[in-house]
Amino acid sequence: MKYQPKEIEPKWLTKWLEEKIYATREEGKKVYVLGMFPYPSGEGLHTGHVRIYTATDVIARLFRMKGYRVLFPMGWDAFGLPAENAAIKSKTNPMEMVPRNEANFRRQMEILGLSYDWEREFSTTDPSYYRWTQWLFLKLYSLKNEKGERLVYRKEVPINWCPFCKTGLANEEVLADGTHERCGTVVEKRLLPQWMMRITDYAERLLTDLDTVEWQDEGGKEHQGLDWPEGILEMQKNWIGRKEGVRVRYKITGAATIPGGTFLEVFTTRLDTIYGVSFMVVAPEKVKDWLDKGWIIDPKVTEYIKQALSKPEQQRLAAVDDKTGVDTGLRAVNPIDGSKIPIYVADYVLSEVGTGAVMGVPAHDRRDFEFAKKFGLEVKRVVTEDAPPDGSPTGTPRELQDSSWDGGRMASSQVESDVPGGAFEDDGVLINSGIYDGLSSVEAREKIFAELKKQGLAEHEVTYHLRDWIFSRQRYWGEPFPLVYCEKCGDENGVVTVPEKQLPVKLPKLISYQPSGTGESPLALASDWVNTTCPRCGGKARRETDTMPNWAGSCWYFLRFADTDNRKQAWSGEKLSKWLPVDWYLGGAEHAVLHLLYARFWIKAFYDLKLLKFTEPFLRLRSVGIVLAEDKKKMSKSLGNVVTPDEVVDKFGADAVRIYEMFMGPWEQSIAWETRALVGSYRFLDKLYQLATRDLEKKLGKSDKTLRVQLSKLVNKVESDIQNLKFNTAVAAMMKFTNSWAKSEGLGVEDLKILFITLAPLAPFMAEELYQRLAVKDKKWVSVHQQAWPEVEVATEEETVVVAVQVNGRLRDTINLSASEARDEDRVKVEAQSRERVKRFLEGKDARTVFVPGRLINFVV
Repeated sequence: MKYQPKEIEPKWLTKWLEEKIYATREEGKKVYVLGMFPYPSGEGLHTGHVRIYTATDVIARLFRMKGYRVLFPMGWDAFGLPAENAAIKSKTNPMEMVPRNEANFRRQMEILGLSYDWEREFSTTDPSYYRWTQWLFLKLYSLKNEKGERLVYRKEVPINWCPFCKTGLANEEVLADGTHERCGTVVEKRLLPQWMMRITDYAERLLTDLDTVEWQDEGGKEHQGLDWPEGILEMQKNWIGRKEGVRVRYKITGAATIPGGTFLEVFTTRLDTIYGVSFMVVAPEKVKDWLDKGWIIDPKVTEYIKQALSKPEQQRLAAVDDKTGVDTGLRAVNPIDGSKIPIYVADYVLSEVGTGAVMGVPAHDRRDFEFAKKFGLEVKRVVTEDAPPDGSPTGTPRELQDSSWDGGRMASSQVESDVPGGAFEDDGVLINSGIYDGLSSVEAREKIFAELKKQGLAEHEVTYHLRDWIFSRQRYWGEPFPLVYCEKCGDENGVVTVPEKQLPVKLPKLISYQPSGTGESPLALASDWVNTTCPRCGGKARRETDTMPNWAGSCWYFLRFADTDNRKQAWSGEKLSKWLPVDWYLGGAEHAVLHLLYARFWIKAFYDLKLLKFTEPFLRLRSVGIVLAEDKKKMSKSLGNVVTPDEVVDKFGADAVRIYEMFMGPWEQSIAWETRALVGSYRFLDKLYQLATRDLEKKLGKSDKTLRVQLSKLVNKVESDIQNLKFNTAVAAMMKFTNSWAKSEGLGVEDLKILFITLAPLAPFMAEELYQRLAVKDKKWVSVHQQAWPEVEVATEEETVVVAVQVNGRLRDTINLSASEARDEDRVKVEAQSRERVKRFLEGKDARTVFVPGRLINFVV
C-alpha cells in the first residue's frame, strides 16, 4: 500500500478536532508545556516557527501518553509595532488584518498536527483579554515601595526614539549597534514625558532568583536555580549588571559651583586607583540639568551637550576610538591627596549609570586612557602587577610611550602593545599612592574607604546597569492606558484611574492610525474618544493617548491560559495553583532581556500584590537554533528565500516536515534548511509505512527475538531523548530500527502496537493511520494519542564500546554506545553532533567525516 500523506493527514486532523482528543485533562500530575506565542504576521508561519512548535508538541504528546495532565495552549501576541507597521504597509486597518493573520496561523498549525487545546485560544487584542491587562496595570499602579514611590510613574526623560516607527523605545529594544530591534533604523534621542515602571526596585531579586529559586520538576527531582541555558542566564545577569562599590564626594573649587551644592559625587568599584585620577567626566544629561537650573557656562559646552544628546546611547558607548568631550572649566579636589582635577563633559558617560559622573583613571581604564590620549591628559600609574624599585612614571600618554622605563608589566614602552587600550585594569599592588604603597588592591580599597568615610566623603553603594522600563508608546495599536487626566482630581502624576467596572477602555477604530512623529499617539486626534468625564468628580477629563508596549500582553499571557473562561477575574488562585509555573518554555534567545526579563518582573510584582504564590514564571527554558535558508542566509521575504510550511507540507506531508525539523541537527543549534534532506525524511516514513503494511498483513504472533530487543531499546531511547530535547538522536534511533526491521522476519501485532505508539509524538498522522488498522472495529474509537506510553525492559544488554570523537584530528569527546550502534555511521554522527564539546567547533561550518566503525569518527572542517 502506497504512503499517501495527502489522504491520511486531512482525515485524521478532522477526526481529532471532532473528538477534541487534545482537550486538557484534569487528573494526573501536571506538566505545563508552552512555546513562546507568536506575533501573527501576514507572511504566516516560517520554518523557524515549525521547529519551535513541533518540539513543544513532541514533548506535550509524550507527557500525555505517560499519564500526566498536560496544559498545551496557543494564542496570539498581536498588539504592537510589528502588526501596526504591517498594517500601514498594506494599507489595512490592524483591526481587520490581525484576525485574518491569526486564522491563517491557526490553519497552518493544525495542518502540522500540533496538539493544542484550541478551547483556550485567545489574542492579546481581544477586549476580553486586554481588559485584564488594564486591570493588572492598575494593580501595578497601586503598588508603592518603602519610600512611598509608585511602581508606575510619569516623568519627562530622554528616550530612545525610532524615526521610522515614530515612537519611543525601551533600552532593551535597542541593539548594540544603536538600531531598533524591530525595523533596523538608527535610534535617536528625544525628551518626552513617559510612563515608567520602576523595575530597578526589583533588580536584586531578578538577579538572585536566577540561581536560588527552589522548585521540583515533573519527575519529583529538586532543583535550585532556574534550568535555563547558561548563555541566557549570563545575558540577564549582565543586563541587570550589579556592581558593588563606593560613592565618593569631590569638592568643586573656585567661584564656579554646580547648582545644588559644591560637591560632585562619583561611583567607583576601583577606589584603589583614586591616586591615579587625572580628570573627571560628567554625563551631558547631568550638565544639561545644571544649565536648566541657571548655570552659566561657555557656549561651546552648551553646543557639545546638544550634539551629544542627539546620539543614541549605544552609539555613545561604542565610540571607543573617537572620544569627544569639552572642558567645563570646573575643577574638583581629590579627597585623598588634595590635587585639583579638570572636569569634562563627555558623551561616553551616561546619566543613569552610577551618579552620571566618573573619575578618570587613564592608567587603569581603557576608555579613560583613550580620552586622556585624545586630550593630552596626565596618566599616573598607581597599580601594577610588579612594583618597580624606584617608582612608576607619570606623564601624558605620548610622553609615556616615548619613555624607556620597563619596571614590570606596566613598562611605559609597552603601554599600548602589551595592555589592551593602554590600561592595566586588573587588581595588583599599589604604587605612587602615598602611605598605601605596597598594599594589594583589596587591602587598599578597605583602608582608603575607611579614611574617606571618617571624613564623610565616602559611602558603600550597590548600583545596577538596569534602568527603569519606559512603558508608553506613541502609537495606535496597543492597549489603552486605563487613566484619565483631571485638573481637579489628578494625583501626583495628574491622573485618575478608571474604575474596574468601566474596563476595558476599548481601543477605538481609527481611519487614520499612522504615527504623526509629533510625540503624540494617533489617538490624540480621536477627540470623541479622548474627551471624557472624570470617574471621580464627573468633570471634564482627557484620556491618556499613549498606548502600552507589545510586551504588556505577553508579560502575563501564560497565566491566563490556566483560566481562559473566567469572566470575573484575570485568573482564579485555584486554577493557577493547578498549572503554574510553566514547566517547559521553548522559544528564541532574542527574548533574553526583553520578554523574559519583563515577565519575571511582573510576576514578582504580582507576588508582592498577593495575586500569586510563586515568584518565577518559567522553571525550565530552552532556546531554539535559527533555521537559515538553503543559501545559509537568514530567511527574508526581501531575499525571496523564505520556506513556508504550506509549500513543503503540500509536497511531502506534515509528518515528513516534522521528522525533518527534528532530525536536521541538535535542536539548540542554528542550521540551514535543505530540501534534499527533507526528501530523505519522506523516504524514511515511506519505508516505515511499507514495512508496517507488510507486517499488518502477515499478522505475526511474535516478533523476531533480536528485533524485539531493539524495539525495547528504541522505546527507552525515544522517551529519554525527547525529555532531553535530543530530537535528532530520537529520529536517528527510529531510522536505525527501521533498517534492522527491514532485514528481519517482521514484528508481531503487539510489538507493532508498541512501535506505533512510540512513533506517535514524532509523526502523529502516520502513527494514527497505522494504529487504527490494529484497532478492534466494534469497540469505541480511541486515538493512538490516548494510549499509555509503553513500559518495557531491555531484555539483553549488548557490549558497550567507547567511540572517540575528533575534530580535525583532535579529541573533543567520547561516546558510549552499544557495539551495534558504534558500527552505525549515521547513529554515531548524529550523537557526536549533539555533544556540546563538539558542536561549537562545527556550527556554521561544512565538514566531511572519517569513520572507523566501533572506534572513532573524525570531522574534518
